[in-house]
Amino acid sequence: MFSQMQVFNRIYLIAACVIISSIVTTSFSQYNTSPDSDKSTENSSSEIGNYKPFTFGINYYYGFGVPHAGTQVEVRETNPKGYELNFSWLLYTSEVWDDCHCYPRIGFLLSYLDFDLNETFGSGYVGAIYFMYFFGLPSTFNFILQGKAGISYLSNPWDINNNPENMAYSTNINYWLSAGVGFRIAMNRYLETQILLNMNHNSNAAFTEPNGGINYPGLTIGMAYTFDPIEIKARNQPDPYLISEKKKRWDIGLFWGISAMPYPDLVQVPMYGINVVRSWQVVRVGAITAGVELEMNGRTRLEVHRDSVEDVSPWRGSIQAGWEFLMGKTIISFQLGRYFVRSDRDKAAVYHRYGLVYRVLKHFYAGVGFKAHGLNADHLDLRFTYSF
Repeated sequence: MFSQMQVFNRIYLIAACVIISSIVTTSFSQYNTSPDSDKSTENSSSEIGNYKPFTFGINYYYGFGVPHAGTQVEVRETNPKGYELNFSWLLYTSEVWDDCHCYPRIGFLLSYLDFDLNETFGSGYVGAIYFMYFFGLPSTFNFILQGKAGISYLSNPWDINNNPENMAYSTNINYWLSAGVGFRIAMNRYLETQILLNMNHNSNAAFTEPNGGINYPGLTIGMAYTFDPIEIKARNQPDPYLISEKKKRWDIGLFWGISAMPYPDLVQVPMYGINVVRSWQVVRVGAITAGVELEMNGRTRLEVHRDSVEDVSPWRGSIQAGWEFLMGKTIISFQLGRYFVRSDRDKAAVYHRYGLVYRVLKHFYAGVGFKAHGLNADHLDLRFTYSF
């Protein structure tokens, strides 16, 4: 039987996955305009219409293993491989054009991972969301950015008796992230090839230890087929970015997450706090941010409770600066922070944060955040923000 804490932790992990999935599917649905059969060659928005051509792709990636925090097995000579099917739609709508003056693709993927050290790391199965940004309108040749995020099932986690060498992950269910840059060549209206350099990562975001993570930069080669392709055109319609004032926001957020004590201590502790952020839009899809954060470090609090360290405050304060990608009701953020208050137990002075939130009401956002110190994951949190 599971303990109360084990049940609670599983509920937290499921909630994080559900929130991420909900943000992505809701972000997609806000642009879910019914296909318009009018594909006129004129450039007015009404004559171009709204359409979402479907593309099916097959990708192969070949990676190069790199060591991560706490990894004991030598991975430098390994070559992880991946085999992927992806399903995506081009967001050819006036709403998307208003947001970014672009037509990105968004969809989902399924993939199989071979880590090349199968006796230690096993293999993996991934389900993830998929995003592709084209530099310029989709044409015969484009430079592209690609982002992927999802859940992986890894077959051979750390076990003190059966698999003590695997310090990379200790749970079957993990988070999977991938980012890449490359180019796309359309061989005809239907068929295209893609070549990208990318970075891939598997870990459980310090939900349990050990959690060294699996990292592998690599090369991706893919082929894709678009069903019912259309001619892509810019739209002559009033530009909200040019006729409106640039956006400014104050955000007050509460966050709460779970993290593990350092290995070999297998206890999990809460991490929670509050932050205040100011955002200034500087380009169509981007804003700079500055803020402060106050956070309760559950690891320090537990050590004090155990009398294993002197009586110090578990609270840590920091200042932050960063960047946001503005995508309609969805915001993707990156922040670099520096502590100005922390206990001596917190060795790192600088951290980085990543966030994904969605506007659920006029002034309220909900989503997830991830915090790390260098290559060491700190925690994943759920967050709720009041914005004005």
